[in-house]
Amino acid sequence: MFSFENYPFDAKHSIFEIGGEAMMFQSAQYLIHLQHSILNADYIDSRPFLVGAAADVVYRQLQSVTAGFDESSKKIAAEEIYKACGYGVIELSNLQKHGGEISAKSSLYSQSWLEIFGEAKRPVDYFTTGFLAAVFANTFDYDLQNVISAQLQCTAQKDEQNTYFVGLGATNFSLYSKETSAAHEELDVFEAPWAFREDITKTFLSASGMLNSGVDGFIFAFGMRLVRCYADYIVMVQAEFISALLKAIGVYGAQLGKELMLEAGSAGGFFMFASIMTSEEWNTVVRQYLRKKEDWIYALFAVLNTMGWGYLGAAEVSQEKSIFRNYNNPEESGCLKIKNEELKNLAPFMTQGSLAALCHLIYNTDITIGNKIDIEDGFRHMKMAKDGYQAKLTKSVLFGDKYLEAAIHNA
Repeated sequence: MFSFENYPFDAKHSIFEIGGEAMMFQSAQYLIHLQHSILNADYIDSRPFLVGAAADVVYRQLQSVTAGFDESSKKIAAEEIYKACGYGVIELSNLQKHGGEISAKSSLYSQSWLEIFGEAKRPVDYFTTGFLAAVFANTFDYDLQNVISAQLQCTAQKDEQNTYFVGLGATNFSLYSKETSAAHEELDVFEAPWAFREDITKTFLSASGMLNSGVDGFIFAFGMRLVRCYADYIVMVQAEFISALLKAIGVYGAQLGKELMLEAGSAGGFFMFASIMTSEEWNTVVRQYLRKKEDWIYALFAVLNTMGWGYLGAAEVSQEKSIFRNYNNPEESGCLKIKNEELKNLAPFMTQGSLAALCHLIYNTDITIGNKIDIEDGFRHMKMAKDGYQAKLTKSVLFGDKYLEAAIHNA
């Protein structure tokens, strides 16, 4: 019914799309830290946009992927996409035209939240709540504005399972205008020469098709749970969060929102990159090519260039200052779909924070000398460091440039 074979990786642009939606491999840690940062600002109501953003991107995707399918086939395809992307396992066979309750056999958001932050006070799987709204609307040809969706039970609250409700009514989540995907440009890549880049990329690109979810619907690779996340979903919740803080507490709120989104990006980058560079896969395939610290950065980019981040290259690398470039970055492409009045408060926060975290890992930890690092403790140390690395955007598609360029330096 649904197969990644029908949606091949675009190796020319290092992009992966399903039904017009850019999908990026990310760590579960990033998604949970991002949502935790948003929910901590409990003086704003974030539920409508956390659910609505998911409903929007998934609905657009399903409209494309399941065009011409009957109702049963649409439900099966949705189950398969959810599982294949690493979000868990949902059962949709009992979903009817009037709606009803749906259960999830496993949920990435709920299980990861419980493991990272402990027991939750309320249901936390807003993404699946929006996903199911999109499935309901797409399956029975309803408009999203006539669909309601809510989570009733959550394993992060120590409930036995996740249950959700979808039905008809005046929608209880945010709605967005339909956007088309951005075109990917042919760009001349400039980066420092390194002999083993193509070999590593080819090896992991050939293996990326084997990054499949298990029976629990989770993708486990490089020592962590990976997710094929929706780039536009990340951008939309960041934009909504900053906009809500701006309305609530003014200019300071917008600045606070930007800092929190950068921090979430740093957390995601630290956990993901540390896991990759201490993994069995890394030690088996990559470690033999590494002679100096800078090689670790070149090699990591060669791996990430198979994961849907666009093409990452290093123009300059040193402990004092590095210049990284990201061509066809899907986070930036997503930003361009946001309303003009909100664009001034947006940036590729996930990418920006991740690149700063990478330099901290390489130059401020023992990861390159083979010592197993405590990732949790290392992240806390990075957060507390007064002289930590920061990433400043020197070029961006949002500024009218052709690509993202970030200068990384010590604060």
